[in-house]
Amino acid sequence: MTYLYLYLGIGLLVGIGVSIRGARAYAKAPPITEVVAQALDPDWQPPKRRWLPLILISSLIWPVLLLLLLVIKRLESDEPIPEFAVTAEHLLESLTVAEIEARERVFDPLGAVPDLPFGHLNTAWQDFLAECEEGVEFRRFAADWNAGWCKERREGYVEMVDGQPGRFFMTVCKTLPEV
Repeated sequence: MTYLYLYLGIGLLVGIGVSIRGARAYAKAPPITEVVAQALDPDWQPPKRRWLPLILISSLIWPVLLLLLLVIKRLESDEPIPEFAVTAEHLLESLTVAEIEARERVFDPLGAVPDLPFGHLNTAWQDFLAECEEGVEFRRFAADWNAGWCKERREGYVEMVDGQPGRFFMTVCKTLPEV
């Protein structure tokens, strides 16, 4: 019974906190329906005690509310999500298209994957090659990338434009374990 009281007590505190946060947000920008109602009738007042049922309900579902608040806070953050780009330190060996296709040829003894370079991704590879200039140099790349919420290992092939990495074709993107 003690755990139930503890759960409901924490829920009551979370409910009061959520209600205060909601009241502050409401004071900054009330809903348009209430703004219109007050414009039409200057004596109009918003209904009272709307927060009491919310506090009681939130005392039962407070873990969901905390998770929701964390998600909303993450979405409202001004922190930009980093965009991946291949840089000079990610570059490895230089390869031709024939070498890349030989290296990435998929062999499946059961025949579920086509016997083509990159298997099922062969169409995407052909589209990537069609957008590249004739005779362009390709380099293999490998990068450990901080994606914002996790670290990833990204590998693939990049076209070199005037000695600088340009568009890339990613073949590996896996989450790295936390160290």
